[in-house]
Amino acid sequence: MNRKENWFAFGSVFEYSRGTRLIEKKQTPGEIAYISSTKMNNGISSFISPPDNIPIYENKMTLSNSGSVGYLFFHEYPFVASDHVTVISIKDKNVTLNVGIALYLKPILEAMRCKYNFGREISDSRLAKEKVLLPVNDDGTPDWDYMNATIKQIRKTVKWNTLDSRNTNTLLSLSDVLWKDFTMESVFVIKKGKRLTKANIVEGTTNFIGAISGNNGIREKISEEPLYEGNCITVNYNGSVGEAYYQESPFWASDDVNVLLLKENTLNKYIALFLITIIRHNKYHFDFGRKWNVEKMKKTLIRLPMDDNGAINWTYMEEYIKQLPLGKYLR
Repeated sequence: MNRKENWFAFGSVFEYSRGTRLIEKKQTPGEIAYISSTKMNNGISSFISPPDNIPIYENKMTLSNSGSVGYLFFHEYPFVASDHVTVISIKDKNVTLNVGIALYLKPILEAMRCKYNFGREISDSRLAKEKVLLPVNDDGTPDWDYMNATIKQIRKTVKWNTLDSRNTNTLLSLSDVLWKDFTMESVFVIKKGKRLTKANIVEGTTNFIGAISGNNGIREKISEEPLYEGNCITVNYNGSVGEAYYQESPFWASDDVNVLLLKENTLNKYIALFLITIIRHNKYHFDFGRKWNVEKMKKTLIRLPMDDNGAINWTYMEEYIKQLPLGKYLR
């Protein structure tokens, strides 16, 4: 038997408010998740120490109203929200939002994505006009218990891989280290890929790195000899601008890709993953119309941990990545 459902005005069921604007240069690294309008990483773009005037939320959902418009995420942990997302909670204070209810709501609320895009954002006034179809109790109120129970039942059918427990008292913290701005030119030797037209591409075994946003940048495999030996970072200067990847194996890079080689240290996958996270923060300064070319990249500042002598703290970066829940699976 099908569950009875009714349509509800968005504002009759949910409380919602826009996040707070905080430009990147005013963000200080810390422990609180910063939620922006990305569809990746559960909406988390960085971890910061927020100013006192910015509210810290917990156990709420966020909906991207610009950027990757219409993506919804649930946050059980403390977080702050940018002005590009809307923070959402259940209006009925007798109901506690949890992961089960949030997962049930996610596809329902994300269904509105088809009506919005980068040029037509989800404003507060538009959200107020939205309606959502929800299961109901006999009295016509949303049946939150049913939503939670449905997800619980589904989750029982999922096979979960558990991680070893960790002693959180021994973990490195981003706030335990000093940070300093470095030009990318002072950290990397920055080179450019080489143009190779589709007409000249022959299928082979060499990774061809293009300006794409997935598959570690590998667009296809070609017959050309590699341009670079690997163990370096590639950053898209065109196309999906600012997407960065660690290339372990030899590869050919297209002319839409910049290749970064460390100047003063030997790169490994742990350090690379730390650096990639920092580098990607700069992609919001560039786009298809403002490309991140070599000259601009050389002058770009990236904030990195430093040691007591003011030098880059490579050991901290490596150990920080190794201690993360999945760090031990990197080989």
